[in-house]
Amino acid sequence: MIISYIITGSVSIGMAIGGFEVFTKMVLYYLHERAWYKYVNLGRGASATSNWHLAPSAQQPAANPKQPTASPQPPAPSSQQPTPNIIPQSYSISLSDRIEQNKHHPKVFWMTGLSGSGKSTIANALQNKLFQSGYQVYVLDGDNVRGGLNKDLDFSDEGRVENIRRISEVAKLFADAGFVVITAFISPFKADREQAKRIIGEETFCEVFVDTPLEICEQRDVKGLYKKARAGEIKNFTGIDSNFEEPEAPDVHVETANLNIEECVEVLFRHLAASS
Repeated sequence: MIISYIITGSVSIGMAIGGFEVFTKMVLYYLHERAWYKYVNLGRGASATSNWHLAPSAQQPAANPKQPTASPQPPAPSSQQPTPNIIPQSYSISLSDRIEQNKHHPKVFWMTGLSGSGKSTIANALQNKLFQSGYQVYVLDGDNVRGGLNKDLDFSDEGRVENIRRISEVAKLFADAGFVVITAFISPFKADREQAKRIIGEETFCEVFVDTPLEICEQRDVKGLYKKARAGEIKNFTGIDSNFEEPEAPDVHVETANLNIEECVEVLFRHLAASS
């Protein structure tokens, strides 16, 4: 207003110009605030107000509608060690307390053998005998676990390794709860069974070789898997196109070609009684 008066030399003209200048600034300020509220704060949401200060390279790029969106892939099995920020919690009920209450020690019968060797059948019969004898007992079966906990894993060598690692951790938890655990998994690789022993603990782990010749397993073929594998419909099938590494010195060796189910169960039952 003062500058307008100095330039024009007229008070009335200077006041008119100054008033118009003030009015114009008020209108522009009002329009600026309305635009910010409508298009930035509400249009982009809370994430916009929290990320507006990021440099362009730190912001997420906009999706290109012309490019198809990739399907999410399951994470690869991790071999990393636990982070130092994970601190195990101690509880007042110990394994010794559970042993005293259960009247028996925990044990993990790790049954390994070809598909059709009789692992699940023996596991079921052994579980029945132990349960009727007052044991806390549970069976972890390969197909059952593959249908839930490990349904994201395939039958490649890498998938089999992770399958055994996970079930080893589950068996360890059951053993820590005082249970007798019976696992029925092919677990074809020696290194994986050794890893299971390390995870579970040597004093609790019992490797059981359910030894059945391949030809007998194929004759049984209850699930029709060998027929499909021979026809090339199933890849990486143990005993056909994937190797099975027989245990060299199992804790218990049952030959199902020479022993019936009841005799196999009795061998395992006596081993448990002797180890307790």
